[in-house]
Amino acid sequence: MKSTPIIFSLLGIFLLLTACYEPDMTTNETDVNLKSTAVKKVLVVGIDGCQYEKISNVDTPNMDAFNMTKAFAGGITGTSSEQATSSGPGWMSILTGVWVNKHGVPNNSSGTYKSQAKSVYQYIKEANPSLTISSIATWSPIHEFLQDQMSFVDHRYDGGDDDDALNRAIYEVNTNSPDFLFVHFDNVDHVGHASGFSTSYNNSIKDMDNRLGQLVSAVNQHAQQNNEDWLIILVTDHGREPSGGYSHGSQTESEKTIFIGMNKVGNEEFTSTVNQLPNQTFNGIYGYPSQTSVTPTVLSYLGIDIDANWQLESTSLVGSVGPRKVMFNTNNDLYWYSQSPADAQIYRNNELIATVPATQGSYSDSGASFGKVNYTVVVDGQTGSVQKNNSKIIAGLDWNDALDNVAYFFRSDMSYVKYNKLSDAAYSGYPKPVDNSTWSGLDSYKDKINTAFKWSNDKGFFFLNDGTFLRYDMNNDAVDGGYPKPINNSTWPGLEGYGDKIIAAVKWNQSRVYFFLNNGTYIRYSITNDSMDAGYPKQINNSTWPGVGNYANNITSAVDWSAQYFYIFLDNNTYIKYDKYTDSAVSGYPKPVNNSTWPGLMN
Repeated sequence: MKSTPIIFSLLGIFLLLTACYEPDMTTNETDVNLKSTAVKKVLVVGIDGCQYEKISNVDTPNMDAFNMTKAFAGGITGTSSEQATSSGPGWMSILTGVWVNKHGVPNNSSGTYKSQAKSVYQYIKEANPSLTISSIATWSPIHEFLQDQMSFVDHRYDGGDDDDALNRAIYEVNTNSPDFLFVHFDNVDHVGHASGFSTSYNNSIKDMDNRLGQLVSAVNQHAQQNNEDWLIILVTDHGREPSGGYSHGSQTESEKTIFIGMNKVGNEEFTSTVNQLPNQTFNGIYGYPSQTSVTPTVLSYLGIDIDANWQLESTSLVGSVGPRKVMFNTNNDLYWYSQSPADAQIYRNNELIATVPATQGSYSDSGASFGKVNYTVVVDGQTGSVQKNNSKIIAGLDWNDALDNVAYFFRSDMSYVKYNKLSDAAYSGYPKPVDNSTWSGLDSYKDKINTAFKWSNDKGFFFLNDGTFLRYDMNNDAVDGGYPKPINNSTWPGLEGYGDKIIAAVKWNQSRVYFFLNNGTYIRYSITNDSMDAGYPKQINNSTWPGVGNYANNITSAVDWSAQYFYIFLDNNTYIKYDKYTDSAVSGYPKPVNNSTWPGLMN
């Protein structure tokens, strides 16, 4: 019993010391100790095409050991961030932290597109060149899309199957011990395409879980032996179509639903959803983290400060909780969610324009510039970004029959896009500026273009807002000499007085051209007679143009597309598909102009 007073005395000293100790509250109360002396390392495990909801159908003890949250892919539907729920755009968003309007990879055509954005690899190396990086991609286009980023990777491996990827990843952990390791597994997606949601698909998830267990075991063993603290992130690139799970790529809730798992407890962005969002579509999926959260999470865990100029879309899932769910509200004002007592800095195109309390949660910008505008909100060292393009399609020019798979679109930011009709996507490297090197003779008039249309296989016309026009020689690829000329009854019989009002034109087969005017009327022009038909202008309504009448005053341009269809573009960046055979708009339009409907057109 003599030891009892000593025990109580020691306990009293311990309680006294505990009472005097004040915990450090500068970081979030999570399992992520950003101030630990252990060496920080990150492993991102990419499981291609794994449907979040299907994991619960399978015995997955290794995945179950992770903290998991539902997340979303595919950007925000109907905005400039919308992207196909496909592997190319998905993995680029995971590895760059931005959506397609910034990384520029709209589909899986690795020979056509490459990422225009910095990747997590470059951010790591630029912050600390001594850190080492390994990247393993069973689907090699991941590295091909990032070809300009591969110089930042110390050890790169392409191809093979999932067992090869597992063995290589374990080798990397044990031999090279990289500070950041990305490993991509492809078989779950491969089986999904072949068998859909089936027993085979469930078994592929179980096999993946077994591989994960082996990889995590190797990481844990190496960490214990070398005083390392690994953050392991699980993520998939897209969900699958809901009916059978065979395909993906569209904007459905099932295809947009992904998951993010971590071997640590994340911050509030990871553990809680934001319910009061201006966009409640897909059952509130935008209240969850997005696949763009992975890059800032990796950087934050490695102690790399986030720069506002990077325009990363999402806040980190560990450490400080920055602005959450940055988007536009119904009034087109900037929205975010934050409970931080700190201020929020608002950047427009990388220039600071305002500082407001973070809890304010919204900002109205009265000085928005024309064209592409990016807003970045900074709170507690973390960022969230959103972009909109104030540019509009002002003219479309179908090219000559020798290149009838090509159309050119001119935008209000005085740029143009070359568009491939066959692949239904913009060519890589666009938009480009309209100048005399790209459109010989057009540079002086690029700010005056009202519309363009093809007259023949040799000639096209540009109508300008000052009532004049240019004739363009498609064979010589230059404006013809002697132009511009006035639009009058000598050059265009019947159009005198309407030249500066024509804002769209489309050639209807070989017999006529329709001109749409800015006052909601239209003119029919006979190619055979080379003059305006009698009785025009007429009102654009649902009798003369079924399905277009409600948008008569919103038309900005039109482009002929085929013998059956042409497209009408509207001032809110939506469009109408018009059927010449039925002489009516196709049902379901207008639709938004974005990277799902017109890949690359508004980048």
